[in-house]
Amino acid sequence: MSSIRQHLTLLMVGMLTAAVLSSCTGGSLSRLRNVRTGAIGIGPTGSHPEDRQLPHLKPESSEELRVHLAVQRGVERALDDSRAFSYIPFTQMQQVPRHLTPFNERSEVKKFATINHLTAVVRVWVTPDFTNQSVTVGILTHNRSGKPVATSLSEAPGPVPPLKNPTARSSLSTWEKTAREATQKALAKVRG
Repeated sequence: MSSIRQHLTLLMVGMLTAAVLSSCTGGSLSRLRNVRTGAIGIGPTGSHPEDRQLPHLKPESSEELRVHLAVQRGVERALDDSRAFSYIPFTQMQQVPRHLTPFNERSEVKKFATINHLTAVVRVWVTPDFTNQSVTVGILTHNRSGKPVATSLSEAPGPVPPLKNPTARSSLSTWEKTAREATQKALAKVRG
């Protein structure tokens, strides 16, 4: 029963987060030029990549998992290229919290920023759409005290013509490129 309750809680948090991201694209990263920034989470739930994902977003096969990892690489490349950040790769982050909720996010971000010597912390929701072969990216950026300073949501359309086999190894570079484009669009909306 607690597993069902946990899934429902995660689903509610995910819907709340999506509502917040979709309703308030705004803020600005202009004051964060070249500051040391790291990601507290990149993935379908905006959480730790190895964390348990919501059932409807969980990759169903090893091929889909490879796509999710390619999408994460695309997000990180865009963050690394951002004018706003001096981005530190996710793999170098220490003590990434396992669970972020609207109730603990501010304190966890503050602790995470301190441990990793960051001036800004970014949380990224990224979802590949296998049917449309598009990628949706939502970004929430906090300052080191945990206060949100910018949020943005964007989508990059899939390739034309569509990939014949979207989960094939040969398609991974296209997924990475699409995720990078979606992230760049989201960052541009908040001057990043």
